[in-house]
Amino acid sequence: MQINVLNFKEVLKKATLNNIIDSVQLNFGDGRIKTKMINESSDAIIFLDVENNVLTLNGETTFNFREPAQNLIPFLNIIDDDMVDVDIERSKIILKNGSQKSNIHFASPAAVRTFGSEPREMTYFITLPIDDTFLDILKKIKKIGNKFGKIYFSVEDEKFVVETTDKTNQFSNGLKFELTSIEKDNLSMYFDYKNFINLMEVINGNAPEFQLNFAWVESQEKGALVAKRADGSETYFLMSREE
Repeated sequence: MQINVLNFKEVLKKATLNNIIDSVQLNFGDGRIKTKMINESSDAIIFLDVENNVLTLNGETTFNFREPAQNLIPFLNIIDDDMVDVDIERSKIILKNGSQKSNIHFASPAAVRTFGSEPREMTYFITLPIDDTFLDILKKIKKIGNKFGKIYFSVEDEKFVVETTDKTNQFSNGLKFELTSIEKDNLSMYFDYKNFINLMEVINGNAPEFQLNFAWVESQEKGALVAKRADGSETYFLMSREE
């Protein structure tokens, strides 16, 4: 049996939101790879149902790993070839690349944080394309936003805006961009900066195939950002946080 190392790393990047989720479960079967992952703070959820371009596999199997950024990715990074032989045992996989052999043990399924239900249906109040204008804005935000650790999407006087600042500090500096006009009452959604930036890192290579959808739950005064690929194979939920 063989494994495509480059494609394996790409699926891991998506399933862990660029390695910020500290565990991963990948379910292989029927020519697909599926996963439903959630981060420790429960404000980032990933649903994948993608083509299996990783394993030449007959049947089904499941991989569970803890801390893949430390326990798995470094072993993949030192493999020189794109395709290598792999043995799948009960407790581990063995990657063989010439005289090089890597033993990588699975984690217990109980140690992996998966999401137990299907994607929630939401009503979106605005949908944005990830176009060149938005990506240019993102480049500027990335030069500033790490200082605050927060990114806001807000409706202000019928303008939908994105901003990085700290609204709990009246003296905080900040950077704001108007994105589009919208007929909606004022609201503000604060998302974890690292969650958002890593989401964009994951989808940036296929940005034209994604849209950013925004929902607002009035009863909870909380919002959600949903990035969904046009073919439905990848869906990423970010939930807003309370200040």
